[in-house]
Amino acid sequence: MKKNLIIIIPARKGSSEIKNKNIKKVNGKPLIYYTCMLANNIKNKNFEIIGNTDCKNIAKIFNLYKINTPFLRPKKISNKYSLDISYINYTLNFFSKKSVWFKYGLILRPTSPLRSVKEFKKIFNKFKNNKKASSLRTVCLSDRTPFKMWKIKNDKLFPILKQTKKEMYNMPRQLLDKIYFQDGAYEFFKIDYKEKINSISGNYITYYKRNIKNLIDIDSKSDLVSFAKKLKTN
Repeated sequence: MKKNLIIIIPARKGSSEIKNKNIKKVNGKPLIYYTCMLANNIKNKNFEIIGNTDCKNIAKIFNLYKINTPFLRPKKISNKYSLDISYINYTLNFFSKKSVWFKYGLILRPTSPLRSVKEFKKIFNKFKNNKKASSLRTVCLSDRTPFKMWKIKNDKLFPILKQTKKEMYNMPRQLLDKIYFQDGAYEFFKIDYKEKINSISGNYITYYKRNIKNLIDIDSKSDLVSFAKKLKTN
């Protein structure tokens, strides 16, 4: 069986900054609830949507919100240094054994929960319509530039980026290239019905620029407070 898209919501048990971050309550709901609700609202018979976790308790919460969790992720690919490609390929291999293959994949991280169905459709269509693109990441315009960032070595400062013009670190920011950072909200990638891929980025990474007001990347307790406030104002 061939399906158009597999949507993976990764939520491992461990977290460096906030204990049990993925299930911390925000306005009375665990953090993964907000991503699960989006996933439920974009369900399609040609999509497979799964929770991907190493924790039985998180799996129960996924199932409570009608997100299938067909397996527990092995501990060896669930530590803080584990790469996304590890659980992606584990997932693809799991489904290939059931004779299910996918054209595209999408990672929906619970830590970037401000999304909408309309936005999802718009971004997915952009990715599908770009035949050259191997992946797509959502980005936001940065208010800081790496051309003015430094590293320290032997009591001296060195610019982290090669200066293609003389002393770019002394130029007004308006004269420097615009810089964008990935916000973690949507990460699409091509699978082309393979049971294993070498990269979730590939050679051609396209983009979708999101409004900075939708930016939330939860990594601290103050981020959880900010998200709760944004929910009340949206």
